[in-house]
Amino acid sequence: MVKKGTNKPRKLAESDRFPLIERVLRKRTKADLVAMILAIAKEHAVVARELEDRLNVEKPVDLLVADVSSAIDRATDFDERMMNHNFDVDWQAYADVQKGLSLLVKQGHLAEAKSLALKLMKDGSYQVECSDEGLMTDNIGQCLKPVIQAVQAAGGVEGAKWASDMQKADRVGFICDKELAKLRGKS
Repeated sequence: MVKKGTNKPRKLAESDRFPLIERVLRKRTKADLVAMILAIAKEHAVVARELEDRLNVEKPVDLLVADVSSAIDRATDFDERMMNHNFDVDWQAYADVQKGLSLLVKQGHLAEAKSLALKLMKDGSYQVECSDEGLMTDNIGQCLKPVIQAVQAAGGVEGAKWASDMQKADRVGFICDKELAKLRGKS
């Protein structure tokens, strides 16, 4: 007696889709591919940021400032119903903040970097205050260090005033406290 096989279709593995996609993409023109990639990037901010990163896109200062501000919002966002718990944190956004602030400093846009650092201190220290363990404290400090170092190198009374504003904005009182006190001349 011969057994009949079942006509169940084989379940496709996730990786089976990529050869299919590749085959179709290879039939497209460069112009079609560029248009398609741009359309996808416009719909998905994560894709746009990834493309900018991989392609080393040089942004004008106003776009860079907007991107850092947005990254600060993403990094410091949390569900206030989760206060005093270990809530989810967007660690990639903190990396984006650090990269953006460093780039602003490197390009000589210290005023913009100082303003964004103050925003990070306000929003980030509130996030630390509301969390259970304040796990993001070190990330905030790493983001602020390039700006603090640049302000210190620039010297002057304005740097001491900025350090004072930063310490006033720190809701927990210990984020980069030694570095800021030194900058104020109160070590």
